[in-house]
Amino acid sequence: MDEHNHYDNCFLCNHPILKHTLIGILVFLGAFAAFYVVTDWHFKRMLDPAVQMRKMEKMMLHDQRKMDNMIRREARKDFQFERKAENFIRVEKNADNYKIIIDLRPFDNDEKNVEVTANGNVLTVTAAGESKKHGHEMITKVSQNFMFDDNVDLSKINKIREGHDYIIFVPVE
Repeated sequence: MDEHNHYDNCFLCNHPILKHTLIGILVFLGAFAAFYVVTDWHFKRMLDPAVQMRKMEKMMLHDQRKMDNMIRREARKDFQFERKAENFIRVEKNADNYKIIIDLRPFDNDEKNVEVTANGNVLTVTAAGESKKHGHEMITKVSQNFMFDDNVDLSKINKIREGHDYIIFVPVE
């Protein structure tokens, strides 16, 4: 009976609204304390110089990998273009003359896009054209210099078009 009497004298047992209010305040304080501890850990970890250095190193390695891939991709494009450029302009020699053959297909199939200039013993061939592939506009420009011996007269060059080829004849004396 003494235990029963103990519950009858309980202040909170006789005031349930106060009991629920205090329980709510204690739950709120416990949640706030847990949130504060977790946030404190997070900010201490976030502001730790060692962690920040590891993050920076990881970001720098990631950027370096992206840059290496971009450089490798551009080098591969340049290499492929150089291989194609060898097919754009080619030279053949026989006893009478040099034949410089230019494939006009990459240069809008128009001989007006090819410029031939002579300066001393150097013949310069410059060709340019535009093409659209996969929604991208690409400009192709190739310039190549040819140096000849003194037995070649560049003032007597002859140019003709045969199909997709523009042929420049440079006579040998």
